[in-house]
Amino acid sequence: MSSALPTRSANTSGVGEAHDIASTPVMKAQNLSLYYPGCTEPAVRNVSMELNAGERVALIGSSGSGKTSLLRMLEGSVQPTSGSLTLQGKLALVYQDQRLVVERDVLTNVCSGAIGEVSALQSALGFSTAIRERASQILTDLGMGALAHQRVSSLSGGQRQRVAIARALCARPQILLADEPLSALDPENGQRVLHLLGSLQEKYGFALVVTTHDLGYCREFFPRFLRMEGGALEDIAPPDTSASTTPPTVNAPLDNPASPTQDRALGDPGTLMDKRRSWLLGGLLIAALGWAAAGVGLSLDSFQGLFTELAAFSKGFLPQSLEALVALPWTTLSVSLLQTIQMALWGTVIGVVLSFPLGVLAARDLGPPLLRPAVRFLLNVVRTVPSIFWALVFVAMLGLGPVSGIFALGAYSTGYLTKFFYEGLEDVDGRAAAALKALGASRLQSFALAIFPAARPVLTSSCFFMFEYNIRAASILGVVGAGGIGQDLMYYMEWRQFPAATAGLTLLLVIVVGLDTLSERLRKRLAQQRGR
Repeated sequence: MSSALPTRSANTSGVGEAHDIASTPVMKAQNLSLYYPGCTEPAVRNVSMELNAGERVALIGSSGSGKTSLLRMLEGSVQPTSGSLTLQGKLALVYQDQRLVVERDVLTNVCSGAIGEVSALQSALGFSTAIRERASQILTDLGMGALAHQRVSSLSGGQRQRVAIARALCARPQILLADEPLSALDPENGQRVLHLLGSLQEKYGFALVVTTHDLGYCREFFPRFLRMEGGALEDIAPPDTSASTTPPTVNAPLDNPASPTQDRALGDPGTLMDKRRSWLLGGLLIAALGWAAAGVGLSLDSFQGLFTELAAFSKGFLPQSLEALVALPWTTLSVSLLQTIQMALWGTVIGVVLSFPLGVLAARDLGPPLLRPAVRFLLNVVRTVPSIFWALVFVAMLGLGPVSGIFALGAYSTGYLTKFFYEGLEDVDGRAAAALKALGASRLQSFALAIFPAARPVLTSSCFFMFEYNIRAASILGVVGAGGIGQDLMYYMEWRQFPAATAGLTLLLVIVVGLDTLSERLRKRLAQQRGR
């Protein structure tokens, strides 16, 4: 079967300009069919329809009938398997799940509806005054003007729905599709949404297509009804809702079979198999521990007297008097600790600078497929080398001192941060980026405006964790002469000045606990920004 791409012409009408309702087709579909991979039955079957300027249409049908698939083909995010589609002007879709970037504010989300009008550089620097004024006017029309600078994650479900409508309108569409905007709404709020869509249509003049299950209060709002069943579409007369507000075929209860595991008896074969698997895994673990103990010479005799000797040895790490405590080299240790923090800071920054582009290249659906395996292999090589070995390498190259430690931490950080980064980017819900792409965004714009803001909390948390880790790692690099407090700790241990070593470890512990506290607060704040 042949496929045809939609034909789209530019819409030059400005927001706020009313359009006269006329019998001028703004959309024409002919014999659209859609087969999903692996399916023998079409999701959409030979659909032909026309939509006139300013027309108002309700699309009804049971779940799985093909309504959403049809909308996605009209939107352009799904290509038809066969048939043709011609659009006059822009088309925008209001998604049932909104697909907003919840980490950004309301105004930025609405402005992104005009993403197809600006270049990647312009969108990175911020939307123009004209687009921001357009978005502000639409928000005012929706009664959301006071929330323009509020983060989307803090909004209610109804408010988010209005932001999604505003974003679609900011694209200045001649056709507006709304996928189930009345779902989960009671009749009163459903009528309010319909009234809102009607008033917006009168002002902006777009043709409106709404998919819905709830017909009790829709008959007088929509002069035209289309019904979809089994992927086929047909015009129907306005349904009679005098006896029932909802057709029984639309909201028929789904079968709710009992869970296969709900009625399992004790002797059920599945339960017995789970027990046998658990015993087998336990036996393998015990065998592995025995093998490891034999390999390193560990036995029960190894533990005899261990704690007694440890307690006796630990006494030497504590100063025996207040005078001895005061006499410890606090100044020297504080200066060395400060150098350790400076090393960790620069090592982390170098790691972040190198890891971000590598993380993008290594991320699924972001990096080039041919380059991604090579980048990931390189990262595995980098992570294989311990930080202290990196320190030895740079000491051999650059000589003793903290500079060698900085580059060692940078190399080590790059291996781990890149993995954290590309996993964080891959875990982002891509629906908001797909929505921007449908509005005309490039890959770079979708990344900058949707993927990166969603991944930023994870990326920030990873950077903070790496900095905390690098402080601990930097305290060890001094053992090989790469600077930091590790050099002092090694000296005090070699000369059995154990109280001084304890003082250094105590200062290091204070820094680590403080960073852990700050990290916890940062994670809570980031979670709040994501609405969790």
